[in-house]
Amino acid sequence: MTHAEIVSVGTEHLLGQITDTNAVWLCNVLAGAGIAVYYRSTVGDNPGRVQDVFRQALARVDLVISTGGLGPTDDDLTVAAVAEALGLPLPASAVASDGLPAAEPSPADSDDRSGL
Repeated sequence: MTHAEIVSVGTEHLLGQITDTNAVWLCNVLAGAGIAVYYRSTVGDNPGRVQDVFRQALARVDLVISTGGLGPTDDDLTVAAVAEALGLPLPASAVASDGLPAAEPSPADSDDRSGL
C-alpha cells in the first residue's frame, strides 16, 4: 500500500483565516484510491520551513502532495523552495507564467505575517 502525506502551504492556514478544505478533499480521494494518508502537515509561507516540511515528508512516505503556496503572488514560494530543498533546477518558463492570472490583493496581504 502507498503511504502519503499532504502538505498544505500558507500562512493564512496558521492564522485561522481559511479552512483547509483542499486537504480534506485530497484525503477522501486518496482513501478512495487505496492510498493511506499517514500525515497532514501545514506550514507557513517561509522558504526554510517549507523545505524542512518537504524533506521530512519525503523521508517518511512514498507520496507527497502539496496544496497551496502555488499562486502568482510574491509569497507563493513553494515550487522554488521545494526545488532548492531537492537540489533541482527551477527553469523559468515564460509560457507558464503568461498563463497565470494576475493576483488580486487580499486583506491578508496587508497584515504583517513575517513572523510566521
